[in-house]
Formats: sequence, C-alpha cells, structure tokens
Amino acid sequence: MSEPDSTKGTLLKEKLNAIPIKYRDCEPEDLIISDCLNRIEEEIKDDDDVVLIGSSLGGFLSAKTALNCSNVKQIILFNPAIIPPTVDINTIQDMPQKILQDMQDNRLFKQEINADIYILAGTNDDVVPTEWVLEFAKAQQATIKFLHDDHSLTTNINQIPSMVMNIIGKKH
Repeated sequence: MSEPDSTKGTLLKEKLNAIPIKYRDCEPEDLIISDCLNRIEEEIKDDDDVVLIGSSLGGFLSAKTALNCSNVKQIILFNPAIIPPTVDINTIQDMPQKILQDMQDNRLFKQEINADIYILAGTNDDVVPTEWVLEFAKAQQATIKFLHDDHSLTTNINQIPSMVMNIIGKKH
C-alpha cells in the first residue's frame, strides 16, 4: 500500500489482520516501479502462500508481483491500473510518461499469472477505464465483480473486508 493508513488500508488491517506493505515513500511523480516491486518481493520472499491485495497502482503492482513470484497464490485487485498494450500512453494525463511506460507491461496480457485473480471494479470509476479492467480480466481469466461505485469504492468501503474474506475463503 502506498498509504497503509488509508481508509481501505486501516479496514483491512483491523478486520483481516492484513499486513500492509509500504511500497512508496516518495512523491508520486518520483515513483520508480522497479523499486516498488523490489520492496514487495522482499517483504513476501519468506512466505510460501501469499495473498496480495492492491488498489489502483497497488493492483498493478500486485499483478506484476504475482507474475514474477510463484509464492503468490491469490491476488485481489480493486480497480487495478493495469494498462493494456493497445492503449496509447501519450494520451494519459497527470502521470509521468516514465511511470506509464513501466506500467504498460504486455506480459500481463500475454503470460498467465499462476495465481487466482479476483477483481472488484467500480462501474463509476473515473480513473481506471472499465475497458482496461475487462481486457486484463479476459486475458488472465480472472473473476470480476462490478460494484456501483467509484474508483475508491467509497459506497462499499465498509463491505470490503467481508468481500475479501469471502474471496479468500473460496481458496483456503
């Protein structure tokens, strides 16, 4: 989590005993994707049954980590910012091109992630286009649930822990 003390982060810690991984300690525009991935991989390296939960950029990082780490068994993504290879990143505003280039990884659409993938997506997300989520979900044969909600899942925020528990319970 970039913000372990966010509303979602706090709920997941309190209700599920989730262990937040702070992957960023810089300004968003100074973010280096490989540094974030290295931090996450370092945190999970000694666990052989990892469940990663990520929202937006954290969803991308969770998927990319699962692609590279066989110990990730399940990923739960909230409005994941996973950019399809067909998207012209030059048209995306308010994000440095270097970060966007690092976030557009064709392998997420061409190579199977060896983990169960569950996605919760807001139908009123004004940050991550629904088409991106659908394209990733199709490529990875992910399970997706649409919620009448925004990018932050504000309307359903208090139900997130029980939704996550239901998903985890299906596997464990």
